[in-house]
Amino acid sequence: MGNRFEIQRELADAQNQLDNLCHKESDSCKIKSIGTVTIEPKYGKDMNELRSKCSELSMILEAMDASED
Repeated sequence: MGNRFEIQRELADAQNQLDNLCHKESDSCKIKSIGTVTIEPKYGKDMNELRSKCSELSMILEAMDASED
């Protein structure tokens, strides 16, 4: 891994990508009848991978913080 700044930037990029996929997913909801919304996951795998990446990067940053204390 790189330095703290690079990791923070990579985390922010991954979070932005995840947010974009979440918005795309919610925009693709289809209203079949009044009060019923059907969500068909299209980006589930990509979203899970990005969540894992964000989690890993956050853990690395936490470890870096802990090592400085």
